[in-house]
Amino acid sequence: MATPITVKEYAHNLWKAGTFTSAILCLTLFITFWNISDPFWSGIVRLTAFIFFALAVLGLLKLMNGPLRVTLEKTEGLLLISYQKKGTVIQEEQFEIDTIKQILPAQPGYNPLYTLVKATPVAFKVNFNDTERELFLFEFSGRPLLFTKAEQEKIKQFLQAAEIDKEVSL
Repeated sequence: MATPITVKEYAHNLWKAGTFTSAILCLTLFITFWNISDPFWSGIVRLTAFIFFALAVLGLLKLMNGPLRVTLEKTEGLLLISYQKKGTVIQEEQFEIDTIKQILPAQPGYNPLYTLVKATPVAFKVNFNDTERELFLFEFSGRPLLFTKAEQEKIKQFLQAAEIDKEVSL
């Protein structure tokens, strides 16, 4: 029997840099707004400052939320997946091992922002015996969870040790 593992979702460093940059630009544009006397440019600078303020707040909320932790566990005929945020379990899923045809890593849809990131995060897709559709194995709030190369290797070793899918290729 495989021991349970816990892996962490891939968190982009772009969020920290983007939040900090947005906050600095918001503050700079707000100070500039108070020193401009022309109403036309004052309105444009004010709108731009608000846009950067909104981006800074959204980025800060994303950073405060933190990455998810995913725990995989194999019990009698079931693959249990639990999603944790800051130590509390938010969601749990279970899959019958007999119905799993194969699990394979898959690149998420093309996103130009992923080209800025050096590490190539990967999501996992699962095929079941009763359907031809590929579904994401780790999905939370409608978005697939991405994992780094080290986390992918841990998931692969768990799946092979649990004899869920011996042919997980990375």
